[in-house]
Amino acid sequence: MRVAVLADVHANLPALEAVVEDMRSEGVKKIWHLGDAVGYGADPFACLQLLADLGAVLIAGNHEQASCDLAEAEGFNPSALEAARWTHDVLTPAIRARLCDLPLNLSPLPGVFLFHGLPGNTAGYVRTQETAGLVFDHLEDKDPRLRVAFFGHTHKPVVFTRLQGRPVRMFDPRQDLVISPGRRYLVNPGSVGQPRNGDPKAQYLIYDAKAEHILFKRVEYDVAKAQKRIIAAGLPAFLAARLSQGI
Repeated sequence: MRVAVLADVHANLPALEAVVEDMRSEGVKKIWHLGDAVGYGADPFACLQLLADLGAVLIAGNHEQASCDLAEAEGFNPSALEAARWTHDVLTPAIRARLCDLPLNLSPLPGVFLFHGLPGNTAGYVRTQETAGLVFDHLEDKDPRLRVAFFGHTHKPVVFTRLQGRPVRMFDPRQDLVISPGRRYLVNPGSVGQPRNGDPKAQYLIYDAKAEHILFKRVEYDVAKAQKRIIAAGLPAFLAARLSQGI
């Protein structure tokens, strides 16, 4: 089974369309999305509809939660808060209700786990080896069979790995990652719609569960088109400007 693992589309339709075209060129039809399909960008409905049309598996991110209940946006920076209010207002009550029903976590295959920020907390971050170690411990207690967990929220591709009894290792992924026997992995594919690692390309990965192989992908898309749509929607100009810088 091969699946495209996406995170943080953030209502950026041109980026999502480019990723979908790329995954199809790779012969991949299944999608797991790790939260924050909405927020920041100008096309929340269109992105949700495209993901639904493709039968994507979705979990909640903090921006889905904010779209359900604006109280969840407490603590957002001013641009994010303005975008959350805009997204809440443009989505229909029925769509907001569906976002409210999204699970925080999923295990779509034996040995695989999906979460957004931290397991059970969409607003938390896995940024350090220390935090990754706590997540590894939590997941091992939850299900000793779990070997690979995919997460989002930081908008930066990264891999944490641990061999039993050894320290956690952290590294920036290149193109390929082979899952080694005995190791556990926490893997962030980067963001489709708002990368923050200095590269404006849409970022995702392809996971081959049978071969235990991960391919990291970066895809060119029409950044200017996405920027124009943000400005036309009346959203903060900063949210458009950052797309061309990957910040």
